[in-house]
Amino acid sequence: MRRYVVLVLVLAGLWLCWGERAIAALPESGNDVVTRLELVKAAMKKMRFCTNDSCFYRELRSQIIPPETASGSYRATISAAIDRPSASPDMADYHFVFIEGRWRLVSGEEYTDVADYAFVGDRYEIFSVHSSRSFKGAIESEADAGNIKAGYIPLYFRVLDHGVERSGS
Repeated sequence: MRRYVVLVLVLAGLWLCWGERAIAALPESGNDVVTRLELVKAAMKKMRFCTNDSCFYRELRSQIIPPETASGSYRATISAAIDRPSASPDMADYHFVFIEGRWRLVSGEEYTDVADYAFVGDRYEIFSVHSSRSFKGAIESEADAGNIKAGYIPLYFRVLDHGVERSGS
């Protein structure tokens, strides 16, 4: 049930970002799109997060989907294993869209042994295994407090600029 709710949240976020209002400024070449996403991946590979920076990404993979129409947007997913002190392997998927000449992080999911995290833009929802409850809010307030130990938050703020590819990335 939790994964179903996560899927619905992700699809809603993608629809909001890829709807009729999202018209891509297409890059000069498809290679430019690939190169720029690879730069985001390289920055993620160097990133450390969680308590005492004990978490990091392994096995980063990406997939880019070309636009379906001339006015469409490139879409991409970066998937990774998260190395963190836990009893089971943790996984993450981050979804991007290429709008106005930059990659934008539109949503993501992280699955751990204790919680499932769903992110849509600057919002989060956490489904806790321990309390069987969900927690929702804005990632900016939690990023300042350091309460959420998810990779999405440093990706959103440190690698990207509030979810948008930095110029010169």
